[in-house]
Amino acid sequence: MKRPGLRQDAVSPVVGVMLMLAVTVMIAAVVSTFAGGFSDTSEKVPQTSFKVRVNLLENRTYFDHAGGDPLSLNTIQVVFLSGENKTTLTKADMGKNCINFTQVGSSQTTIKAGDTFYLEGETPTNTLNDHSGIKFGKLTLMEETEVAWMVIDTRSSKTVSMGSMYL
Repeated sequence: MKRPGLRQDAVSPVVGVMLMLAVTVMIAAVVSTFAGGFSDTSEKVPQTSFKVRVNLLENRTYFDHAGGDPLSLNTIQVVFLSGENKTTLTKADMGKNCINFTQVGSSQTTIKAGDTFYLEGETPTNTLNDHSGIKFGKLTLMEETEVAWMVIDTRSSKTVSMGSMYL
């Protein structure tokens, strides 16, 4: 029996829309919670400042840790860019693309503020031992050229520090 003046046919669509809206908000909250949790699991990328100097007589490039986070020589790579040429070196390249990749004065691999590590290359074959360049693998860094460098964290593939130097 219908009562005069009451409309009961509009209640069902309004309740249905409200339920769909509530379910949508709950699903969005669950997805947001899971997605937000994933970003917290990654490690912090170290940020470090280096002063770089070159000794052509020793065929060495020195990286002085000037401040910032400590880092391990086992989890970094050094990239040199000279013109269109590039080389990437890691501790595993010792004996292949570089002679040495080590900390000065210590057998430790953790570099912190005040510490220095160096990369030692070879004398280029075309310079007749006149110490005008350093060879790292296929890349030769020549005297009187600008060289860009980057230290990269291998775990995250993010740049830790970068700069340039003039040989």
